[in-house]
Amino acid sequence: MPEGSAKIESWSPAIAPVGDDLPEPAVHRGQYVIPLGVDDQDWLRFLGISYHVAPNIGIPVSTTSFGLRVVDEELELTCQIFNETGEHVQDLVVENPKRPWGGDAVGVPLTLDRFPGTSLTFRFNYRNSVNVRDLILTLDFGDALVVALNRRSINFTLAQRPVADTTLNRRERDLPATDADTPLLYLHGYEDPDSGYETPITRVPPIALTPERIGAAWRTAKSTGWFDPAVFPNIGGAQDAAGLAGVMAALAPLDETTVVKQLLSGARLAVQRGVTGEYDYRFLDVPAHCHPGLVLVENYRLTAYPARYGAGRVIKTFSLLPGERTNIRLNTYKRSSSALQQASSILDSTNSETEQEFTNSVNREQSTQENASKNFEYRASAEAEGQATWGWGSAKAKVSGGVSGGNNSAREEFAKNLTNAVSQNAARATSRRDIQVDTSLDTKLEEGEEQAVERTLENINVSRTLNFVFRQMNQEYVSLLHLVDVRVAFFNGHAESRDEVPLGELRRLLEDCVLPERVDAVYENLLGQLRGITDHRGETRADFVEVVRDGDDPATAYARVNPDATSSYPSPDGRTLTVPGVIVGAEQHVLRTDGVVVEAFLGEGNGLDTYSTGLQEQEVRAKEAANQLRELEAERLRLALKIVSDNDEQRMRLYQQMFVRPQIVNQIDHAAMTGVPGAGVPGGADGDGTPSGTDGLRVP
Repeated sequence: MPEGSAKIESWSPAIAPVGDDLPEPAVHRGQYVIPLGVDDQDWLRFLGISYHVAPNIGIPVSTTSFGLRVVDEELELTCQIFNETGEHVQDLVVENPKRPWGGDAVGVPLTLDRFPGTSLTFRFNYRNSVNVRDLILTLDFGDALVVALNRRSINFTLAQRPVADTTLNRRERDLPATDADTPLLYLHGYEDPDSGYETPITRVPPIALTPERIGAAWRTAKSTGWFDPAVFPNIGGAQDAAGLAGVMAALAPLDETTVVKQLLSGARLAVQRGVTGEYDYRFLDVPAHCHPGLVLVENYRLTAYPARYGAGRVIKTFSLLPGERTNIRLNTYKRSSSALQQASSILDSTNSETEQEFTNSVNREQSTQENASKNFEYRASAEAEGQATWGWGSAKAKVSGGVSGGNNSAREEFAKNLTNAVSQNAARATSRRDIQVDTSLDTKLEEGEEQAVERTLENINVSRTLNFVFRQMNQEYVSLLHLVDVRVAFFNGHAESRDEVPLGELRRLLEDCVLPERVDAVYENLLGQLRGITDHRGETRADFVEVVRDGDDPATAYARVNPDATSSYPSPDGRTLTVPGVIVGAEQHVLRTDGVVVEAFLGEGNGLDTYSTGLQEQEVRAKEAANQLRELEAERLRLALKIVSDNDEQRMRLYQQMFVRPQIVNQIDHAAMTGVPGAGVPGGADGDGTPSGTDGLRVP
């Protein structure tokens, strides 16, 4: 029977499923992330300070300069600069940037002999502030400042920026309420003036990421297991010995030269823990910017139920001539561990190799490499719990627009990608499930474990050939992809910004990143999209997400995924499959198994001539007559037992007359009468008086 989604006809009532209980399914779990469109004007904004280093050929050799610029804000900002020894070397002040002649604070060129070491410290604050603490930025360039800053300028820019972290709003609420003119200042990070790429303040900027610094951080990590988060932000620290061992084992193939070259080219080293608990590494492309965003983190299950089964393709045929005997050996695809791994499928097994191969297949279905990189960035953390990641979608609708179910097209694309991966996985596995029937009498010893069965077959027919057909059994599976949970997260493209919450905390998340006057609208529009989720039949499942409250108090209302929401699917074998959540994809697949069924039939040709055929017929007649005689004798014995049990004397006499007991010859007396010892007895008679020379019989 061909592979794929072909239907299996009922082969025999003898192998139909028994009982009403559903067979135990194989279940796999994974996540799919869908970005949500949010209008730029809906985000909270904070005053963020970014910086960049640029060449300055207008200053003398061995000098550097500093600049501070405030964009569209009437603030008086100051900056104090200290060298590595703590010496205060310069002040920058922006008094009033709204004045027509400008407000940039530019420092005069300074000779680099005032900057020993490799780092500088900058302290920002409002001018004449009293109760506001300084915002401190320490930049370590990883190289001597006399080299790193030679004829270069460090320029700082203060501007209103969309929220980069959900903790900023909480930090602003915690500020002392001493002066309404002192809004929160935060460090935004490094902003490359040429490419526009932004580096969070927690990471080493490209200008300071020198080969020496990367090499030193890598050697420290290899020897101690501690990965500098400024150089390796996507690895983090494993929380136990087993996790650390897994991270180190995953990174063992890497060498220092490769790591240095990759990081200098702009890539970042990330480590991710897979669903099987094993760690894997990957070099990610750097995100272009730190633009805020909301994403739906949807948790799915792929459940595969065994359905119908029956005989499939013919794997062997052979014939036995009349009276012939042979030995057969049945070898399955489980001959070795490597063959077993190649023949494993997610539909009927859950080993680590199958899980990893399937996850890779799903990720290869990604529409763009950028989406694949975002997917890995979102889950790139050595501390993260093992979870299969099944893709990163594209924003289809804005939560500001109130489009109900606007991201269903992204789910349909995901369902298509995942079902394609399931089909590829099933086709690969079933193509390697080979079974061999060997009729050779030679014996071959193989090292390792082998599953085989040897049998002896004989054709007892004397005139016809006996034919055998071996067929491999096929199993049909119904795979259901169903959405079981939804979470929402804030994510700006860098792993450090991720803030993932269940639906019950959605309002708190929105309050930390969306303007207060837009929180309710975004909240309701987002719930509207979730209530508009459609299943695999295109039907809307408004019951998947519900709002519950404690009594009639609206302040206690919160959203959640309905724990009682289920979906049903009619199985081809007549059963109804019920799973939690919403079914978004359903398919049927056929896999070969290691079961074999054998059918035997006789050849039509007769191999005997007329004479031989007559002998066979007479032999049959003789056996039939013998069988009839045995049946009559058994009937006579039953009759005798019946007469005895009834104690019927009349019938007993009739029985004795009809079935006369044969006489029993006394062989011992007969021998004595005719033997030599009786000869010569006087009177011509034997010792007992019987005339000599007669053949008389003594009847008891």
